[in-house]
Amino acid sequence: MSAYVQPAVLANMAKLNRSWVTKATQLGLVNSSTLDGEDLIVVRVFAFVDQLVWPGRKRSRSEARAMEPWQSLAVNAARAAARDSATRMDSILWITPEGVAVTNDFGAHSTFVLEHQRSNFVAVPIGEWIAELPPNLETIFHWPRRIQEAAITVHDTAIALLAFSTIPQQVTVFATSDKAIEDAAYEKVRQHTSAQHPDSAIRIIERRTNEAQSPWFELYDLPGGGLVRRPVDETSLLNEYGPQLKKFGHRPDREAT
Repeated sequence: MSAYVQPAVLANMAKLNRSWVTKATQLGLVNSSTLDGEDLIVVRVFAFVDQLVWPGRKRSRSEARAMEPWQSLAVNAARAAARDSATRMDSILWITPEGVAVTNDFGAHSTFVLEHQRSNFVAVPIGEWIAELPPNLETIFHWPRRIQEAAITVHDTAIALLAFSTIPQQVTVFATSDKAIEDAAYEKVRQHTSAQHPDSAIRIIERRTNEAQSPWFELYDLPGGGLVRRPVDETSLLNEYGPQLKKFGHRPDREAT
């Protein structure tokens, strides 16, 4: 269950002015004394649809107005998606002047677009918004805990590291570099992570940043030396680690070794 937060905190997390929380409260969309993760999604979608004007329609921003039916449907669908176990990271909330729909996979996305080719609609990445909820406000997605983000340099090659605590006594480290990680770099990554998290098994997954659409590889060291690379499906990794991994690639300050 999500923790409760203050209106100003929720507005900040949603990257919105606090007035949007006030408006949502006045309309009965949220209760300002029990704001949680679902409410953050509701306020974010409410702010979006309240500013949305369909082609051919005029509306004054300063004029007080009640919510239109399609806006209410969008807000209700957003709250439902935030608690629906069928929601995925790539789920989309489709909004039209007549109503809304939520689709949870590429096939359903494509079907909606084909069926509404001659209609006005907008797509809200509702799955990503829900997936990005901070740990204390999670609703349906509960990602492994990120425990380290750093960078090391091995033989003049920078390697960015992102580590997660997964199962007990295991740390999974994602390593990105513009060169393939070889034995020396692999050992440095292991040593660096072990120093931070002693007594934990270390799992290392690599990706090269100088190749478009480069795949992820899990690395294994051989008893006699050398490394084995096993491809790992990116979709599976994103489903397991969420937006923390999707946004990985921003390099923190380097730490020389």
